Amino acid sequence: MLELRVTGAREVIERLALTTTKVRGAARTWLDGWATELAGYIRTDKLSGQVLHRRSGLLSGSVHPLVGDDPRGIIGGAGAGSGVPYARIHEFGGTIPAHEVVARNAKALAFSIDGIMRFAKRVQIPDVEMPERSYMRSSFDEKSPQGLEGLRAAVKEAILA
Repeated sequence: MLELRVTGAREVIERLALTTTKVRGAARTWLDGWATELAGYIRTDKLSGQVLHRRSGLLSGSVHPLVGDDPRGIIGGAGAGSGVPYARIHEFGGTIPAHEVVARNAKALAFSIDGIMRFAKRVQIPDVEMPERSYMRSSFDEKSPQGLEGLRAAVKEAILA
């Protein structure tokens, strides 16, 4: 008869729990820094001429690092567009549906067609096709390899510590 006795199981379980805590902490710390860098890259590169040109700064001001914990893991990236109605259509493209513009605070609307000034009480504006001008997804794609490399190194260091 073969008898097997395991000793130190409690210590192994405690060590694994400690390692899990250290790995989550290291991952969180790395992702906090990387998400901040990603948000900065979007603001300073993508929204300052690379993809879109800054006008009011509202879209750029809405860009923020995004890091969160949940029971399955830690997420990291950047978010934008809260309170900025045109954020989504710039990122994904799409159709702005036709609508009618009516003069409300003036006797007529003034606009120029072929250099000739026109005046009208109402104008029908056609559908407008907006091209995709990704500033979020393209930045994530560009910066993900660096982020994953750094995350792997941080996790490895936490495991070996």
